[in-house]
Amino acid sequence: MTILAFMWSGAFAVYFGSIIYFGLSVAAHIVLILMFFFTMAVFYDAEKNKSSWLLKLREKDL
Repeated sequence: MTILAFMWSGAFAVYFGSIIYFGLSVAAHIVLILMFFFTMAVFYDAEKNKSSWLLKLREKDL
């Protein structure tokens, strides 16, 4: 995912003709990737500890 983020950031920077856009785009992609993994870690930890909020959430879906 990180390699793809850098690749697309580079593609957009070339398209817009600005190296500054590359830095901003890389930063935005890294933040999104970190948020994804943080969310995944929270749900993994909740499942491992059998957290009540996760059990209630799963109960609602059924």
